[in-house]
Amino acid sequence: MSTDVQMNSNQPDREKESQDAARDDSLKTVRKSPSKSRKMVRSELMGDHTHETSVGVNVHIYERDGKYLARGRFERRPFGETLGTDLQEAKSKLRELLHRLDSGTFVPPSDARKQILKTRRIPNLTLRQLCDRFLSEKRKTRGKKTTRSYMNRLAPALDYAELAQSLKKWPAANLLNRDFTLGLVEFLFNRKVTRNGSTNAPTKPMSARQIQNCLDTLRMVLKWACRADVRNLPPDFVNPVSTDLFDQSFNKDPLRRCVFPLERRLALLNTMDDWQFITLSIIFVLPLRLEDVEGLLVSDVDFEKQQVHFGSRFGGSDFNKGKVEVQFPLPEELMPLLRISVGERVEGPLFLNRKIYQGKSSIRYAFDSKSDLEQQYQLELAKAPKGTILNSQDRKAAFRKFLSKAGGVTSDYVGKQLRQVIGKGQPGKPHDFRGSITQEMKEAGVPFLELRYLTAHAVNDIINVYSGLNPKHEIAKYYDKIRPLLEAIKTRTEQLVTSEISACQSRSNPVQDTLPEGGQNV
Repeated sequence: MSTDVQMNSNQPDREKESQDAARDDSLKTVRKSPSKSRKMVRSELMGDHTHETSVGVNVHIYERDGKYLARGRFERRPFGETLGTDLQEAKSKLRELLHRLDSGTFVPPSDARKQILKTRRIPNLTLRQLCDRFLSEKRKTRGKKTTRSYMNRLAPALDYAELAQSLKKWPAANLLNRDFTLGLVEFLFNRKVTRNGSTNAPTKPMSARQIQNCLDTLRMVLKWACRADVRNLPPDFVNPVSTDLFDQSFNKDPLRRCVFPLERRLALLNTMDDWQFITLSIIFVLPLRLEDVEGLLVSDVDFEKQQVHFGSRFGGSDFNKGKVEVQFPLPEELMPLLRISVGERVEGPLFLNRKIYQGKSSIRYAFDSKSDLEQQYQLELAKAPKGTILNSQDRKAAFRKFLSKAGGVTSDYVGKQLRQVIGKGQPGKPHDFRGSITQEMKEAGVPFLELRYLTAHAVNDIINVYSGLNPKHEIAKYYDKIRPLLEAIKTRTEQLVTSEISACQSRSNPVQDTLPEGGQNV
């Protein structure tokens, strides 16, 4: 009995000793394995260990960890290149290395990384591989949205290029010729598509404008591939997508009628509910894009100077389409409505979404100042997954998403509400408001340069060098022309004020509509 107890008492010590010994052996193995795997051993390629060149440089072949290596000395400095694990691949790279040494085009790997124009062989790519390289670069430089548009336009060209009969004639991108483009044009004109890519929607032929977009984008890809700093196609490659194969422009009718004249905008104003009236009225007055409404902040409105600012902010993290700075003078009738939209807030999105307006949701972020908003945005930006913020467009998308989380309205929802106000089957689209208002500004006598400035376009005319602009004086002509619309907005705003809706818009007392869905006449 005592012997059994003694044996059991010694068992933990033996297990501990065995574990320590196993740990020591594993440490020795770990320490020895890297040195063994990193050791170079003498090897041969094409029957020789040493390969001589005509310039006196000898290349020696070694093998390490299953990979063939080429070593030598060039201009009194050692160099080395990895030839790969496959025998045939290693032979091919060795022949290329010897040719570069003989021809005088060899650049050591340490110096090759410093080259502005990389020296490499022109790859033999398929059209899909070439488009993938193009889209990968555009994702880094132009943003996710533009890249998606390019991809959708290139998809029909890839469908044609990857047909069995097409692959037999043009297996690689550098073999594309005019016959390929002629066949592609015929393929596109006979292609059936659905509206917005909906699977179960009725099909119809591709529009001529979309065919032009597809061919223009393919032409852009091939031209990009021929650039000296890209060199995915040889410099003597002739771009087969010539402009004579498709229509170049689709100009609008210069004698077209105004889609949303003053009388129609006035009638639509009377059909809106309270939230639509507060949020969308500014689109009935100013020539804005939908994304401009989405990006407006409380601090963008100067109630003292009676103007609103459109432009870049936060070091270029947010900007309008043309990246143009605009100080737009506002009519007096619009200011009380903007005060209702602001409420008691100091900073944040100017127009809140419907759920917050109706008290069904609370504001997620509160801002004490513009600098506080920027600081919270920077914190939100730091949380973005790696690889999602690659350019200014990605920062803009992140900022607009941040404003949406802060309770702001989105451009998609603004467009949806405008389509609801217009009515199903009625003529006109949301972006037609901008064109109609611009037409009325022109008819009111607003000069050309002021018109370009107020519509957020660059003013690059030579007259701008010698003469400044006076948008406040000129826009008054337009406001006089739309006086009935401004008076209707003023009357409706007074009804909201008397109903104490401005006080109800604060977070503590949610706002309720005073008009039924569909509105009423004012």
